[in-house]
Amino acid sequence: MGARDALLSRLCGRSWPEGLLLDALSLSPALDVLDVGAGDGRLVRELARRGHAGRVVGVDPTPGLGVQRASAEALPFPDASVDVVLFARVLAHLPDQARALAEARRVLRPGGQVWGAAHGPAHLRATWAALGQPLAPGDTPPEPALTVKCPITVTGDDARFLLGTYGQAADMPGPLFPVQDAAQLLIWSLAP
Repeated sequence: MGARDALLSRLCGRSWPEGLLLDALSLSPALDVLDVGAGDGRLVRELARRGHAGRVVGVDPTPGLGVQRASAEALPFPDASVDVVLFARVLAHLPDQARALAEARRVLRPGGQVWGAAHGPAHLRATWAALGQPLAPGDTPPEPALTVKCPITVTGDDARFLLGTYGQAADMPGPLFPVQDAAQLLIWSLAP
């Protein structure tokens, strides 16, 4: 996923998805933030790059540099210890979403915020259509609090690379590329 995000970051001209997510949320720089499912810590590093003054912690079962090893369903923090909990593209991958949300609410200070984000239905839609790939089936997501779209131009080489990150290959139909597309992120407030 890191290589795919690097390509989308280059095409968007900003860090994908953490930069767009943080822009949309406009978090106060003094808040203590917990990134659940932090992976390699890109969101944690983006907050630091922006000069975030509050405490920022990332957790993940297979953590990268600067991220603590922890499960979303058993957060190693005291009750009411953070102001914001973020689930960026992670909730759908958790074995017990309800338990993870309960844990997020447990560590949240009164008046705090829990945010979830996931790719939306318009994410790379034109690219997949040009490749003749079916769109991913799924339930219709609930109405998000925020929708962020970044217009991008995807070349045939970009599309070939994206397919490769999914372990697929395809003959690239030359006349269909480049396509005008978008990277899309839906953001929900998950606070009580």
